[in-house]
Amino acid sequence: MSTLEWILVVGAVVAAITVALSTTAGRLDRLHIRLATAQASLDRQLLDRSTCLRNVAVGGVLDPASALVAVEAADASRAAIGKSDQAERETALSEVMRTVFGDAEDVDALWAAADEPQAELLADLGDACERVQLAHRFHDDLVARTQRMRRKRIVRWARLAGYAPWPNRMDFDDTPPPHLVAHERPVASSEMGQQQG
Repeated sequence: MSTLEWILVVGAVVAAITVALSTTAGRLDRLHIRLATAQASLDRQLLDRSTCLRNVAVGGVLDPASALVAVEAADASRAAIGKSDQAERETALSEVMRTVFGDAEDVDALWAAADEPQAELLADLGDACERVQLAHRFHDDLVARTQRMRRKRIVRWARLAGYAPWPNRMDFDDTPPPHLVAHERPVASSEMGQQQG
């Protein structure tokens, strides 16, 4: 093999390695960007859930004792966004909601006693709980995919992750109160008029 052929072979190998590294680095970078977006989305949904619970608590839907516990849990959750105890506070909020809305008959009674704005608050809380579950699953799925990518030899050997922190799951209990989430959203009287018309 001549010198020129050796140079061409070496050049082709170097080019192939460069393309592989560049492609892998690009994929990893996109995963990190998507993960940051998913974390921001999860935080936004958690903030929305705590806000909806607080609105229900101060909206006259709950008895005073339940309302006080709910407000405290909601405020603690809001204050913990982005902090080290966030998962613990979100789990506590889920537990409070399952206690307050745990009994099917009690939840039915709340819906029956609620006026239209209060029923909307309850429905918004149920929707917010479902959105938290979806955002949580999406976030943790992206974490798992990013971890798999970062464990690859080429990523570790070439240090393609740079100084990006190791992605971690957000382990908290996101199980909503089943009777609240399963309840049908009320149809507002204005919507009923539109449907009849």
